[in-house]
Amino acid sequence: MTESTRKRLENVEGIIDLTLPVRKHWRWGFHRTYERDYTFGHPLREEYLYMPVHCFTHIDPPAHATEGEKTIDQVPLSDLIGYARIVDLSHKEQNAEITDADLDEKGGHVAKGDIVVVKTCQGLRYSVDQQEFWTTSPYMAESSGKWLVEKGVRAVAFDFPQDYVLRDFFKGIIPSLDDMTMHKALLKAGIIQIEYITNLHLVDANSVLFFAIPLRLEGVAGSPARVFAVENASSLILNRIR
Repeated sequence: MTESTRKRLENVEGIIDLTLPVRKHWRWGFHRTYERDYTFGHPLREEYLYMPVHCFTHIDPPAHATEGEKTIDQVPLSDLIGYARIVDLSHKEQNAEITDADLDEKGGHVAKGDIVVVKTCQGLRYSVDQQEFWTTSPYMAESSGKWLVEKGVRAVAFDFPQDYVLRDFFKGIIPSLDDMTMHKALLKAGIIQIEYITNLHLVDANSVLFFAIPLRLEGVAGSPARVFAVENASSLILNRIR
């Protein structure tokens, strides 16, 4: 590491992990096995995981909604790293619709090319392990999807189930793409969707340095991700990544 890089990193404070832990969960299939383990005399522990790519904190590329569009390995990291605008809607009540008027009121700082983080702090009301997290969440109206597309943002992250019909999965109903408001509006417009981030109550700023890092899964329409934000990043680092 060069001395100049070290000095830049010394000015980075407030790293906030926005990622849900990956573990057994009733909402998604998750299975972990040991191929080898040092407790059985092997030199190393080697494990297999079985899980959907669209689970916990994850990234949806356009191929999630449309055949032939970008898969996760084709999404430039520059679309997933950079200056993010926090739209704080934590005042919204349970089961409240988030409309374009809400985004106008709280998202005046959003500009073309931004990463947008929609903050409701739903995880403070209910744990992601509770069904109420999924069934009582605020949700995005069709008008809010149009607002984000018209703004020309490059990615949008949510800390709540953003489509109302996602709760239908608990009834065994698979909604159509037309009914999945944000999935259709964003992915069809080529905007990356980042789902189920957490810990936004720890973010005080309205702008942060944001990182959403997927696995480089060739030809796959999504990936689990490690997502984190940096508050109070030095202007030098911020300007180099923006």
